[in-house]
Amino acid sequence: MSFGRNLSRFRKEKGLTQEELVKQSGVAISQIRRYEADKSSPTLDVVARLARALGVSLDELAFDKTTGVAASKLMDRELLEQFEMVSALEEDERQAVKRILEGVIVKHQVEKMMRPKAEKSWSQRFREITDKLAKGAKDYSQEEIDKVIDEAVASVRAKGRARA
Repeated sequence: MSFGRNLSRFRKEKGLTQEELVKQSGVAISQIRRYEADKSSPTLDVVARLARALGVSLDELAFDKTTGVAASKLMDRELLEQFEMVSALEEDERQAVKRILEGVIVKHQVEKMMRPKAEKSWSQRFREITDKLAKGAKDYSQEEIDKVIDEAVASVRAKGRARA
């Protein structure tokens, strides 16, 4: 099915006139008429605005239902079946499910952002410490600094072996 026929079908299923769709989407009525007549193709931004106004997904609006774009990309079949069952619910129930999903997604995103960043490796931390020590040891020669670093490394390794 073409985009224009999908647009017209979803608009009518929602009980909207073209004028009402204009108010909800912000897309000019002349454009909507051209899209429904398959005389023009919308940009992605316009498709997104129309999909939002109609309460459908982009792939539902843009593709033939038999294309199965969402189904082919969704590997979790149980989840796909649940989404199909949700689509058969009353509008207020679908909105409740959407709010719940949005809440879970936002929670996940916040937790992801709040996770502590991976610690620096031992060698990175050691290099930072030695760089700070080197800045404070301006009066020492590089040979003296290297000797102190070698002794520190040997000491750390000896303690590591003693624990093992």
